[in-house]
Amino acid sequence: MTPSSYATLIERLRAWSCEPCAALFLIDIRHLRSVNRIAGAMEGDAVIAQVEQVLGEWVGKHGIAGRLWSNEFVAARIIDHTQVAIDDAIDLRDRLSALHFHAPLGDSPVSVAIGVRVVRPGVNWVEAVAEAGEACEQSKRLGLNQVSLHSTSGTTPRKPPVNAGDVTMFRRLLANGQLALHPQPIMDIRGPEPKLRKAEFLLRMEKKGVHMPVPAGTIETLEYFGLVSELDRFSTQFILDWLADNRSALDRLHSVSINLSARSIVNGRFMDELLRDVRHAGLPAGKLSFEITETAAIENLDIAAEVIKSFRSVGCGFSLDDFGSGLCSFGYLQSLPVDEVKIDGCFIKEVAQSGASQEIVRAIHQVAHATGKRTVAEFVDDPRKLAALQEIGVDYAQGWLFYPTVTPEKFLELVAARD
Repeated sequence: MTPSSYATLIERLRAWSCEPCAALFLIDIRHLRSVNRIAGAMEGDAVIAQVEQVLGEWVGKHGIAGRLWSNEFVAARIIDHTQVAIDDAIDLRDRLSALHFHAPLGDSPVSVAIGVRVVRPGVNWVEAVAEAGEACEQSKRLGLNQVSLHSTSGTTPRKPPVNAGDVTMFRRLLANGQLALHPQPIMDIRGPEPKLRKAEFLLRMEKKGVHMPVPAGTIETLEYFGLVSELDRFSTQFILDWLADNRSALDRLHSVSINLSARSIVNGRFMDELLRDVRHAGLPAGKLSFEITETAAIENLDIAAEVIKSFRSVGCGFSLDDFGSGLCSFGYLQSLPVDEVKIDGCFIKEVAQSGASQEIVRAIHQVAHATGKRTVAEFVDDPRKLAALQEIGVDYAQGWLFYPTVTPEKFLELVAARD
């Protein structure tokens, strides 16, 4: 069995008869990079060859198997009824996890994750592969050598399939000048009356004279194809140009911020170019801030810490966005040199009426302050929530209680009329 590209594999599946019912398996060989590092690239190649051989023998002459890319493989074979799909996946898991690779400290077993999608004639194979991939991701979250069946019950939200058309749309909007960043004001709520002191600039597209968020899944698609730095490059250039043109407004603000994706943070070339551009802009210290999500920061902890250190040396601040939505470990607040923690909106939603939510927000705020960081509450849309946050002592808040996103021109008017 020779490695198959994604497009070739999809064509093979489309030409394949899956009467009356079939199961599609997406297999992830776990930690293959570690195998290459520990045992050498030749041993990693040997693992891939063994997996291909097992898959080819397992599906037989009437099934399909192929390497999707890197450490991911696809297998499909006819089944009698849907109930046996998991049994087949377990059998496949046991065969693959029986494989070993040779390492300096002795032979070690191969580990896998398998996602299963039951299919019938007429299935959209692109969506089916994406859905098997979602099930495989669930298997990886469960641990090693786990199997998950994709559910079509609708009881759990499903990510939209990756759509290459989103890339085309994004690039067309970019080329036509239909993308912009619109600020959402952030209020200082430490006094009795909230005061406009900051803003988060968010991506908006223009369609028939109306500005709106880009379609759901666009940013995830750009990340999937490794193209999200194109978006971040546009965003950072937009904000640097805006700051250069509006120094007087900047003098009246604590700071403005934009989001950086996880993929851009670990893109050394992009971050080096951005650091050079920020240094060249000569901004006053503390006026420009970057927001990175808690999950992105923790998944790339060492890199994130180095990036933050480099940009703080040229006067930039950093916010830890969506704090609490991911791993929510207070220990990271001490090790990450961010200036600000943005409390995820899921905790703000019930802060006015739920004692548990209030205590969670209070704990985040207290630990953040103990480590020298300010706090920002997201999605504040009710005066009762504002009152609860002020009682806790949260520093800043943003949300529709104050302002939605506004055009840059409107924001300048708000800043001018602030006092």
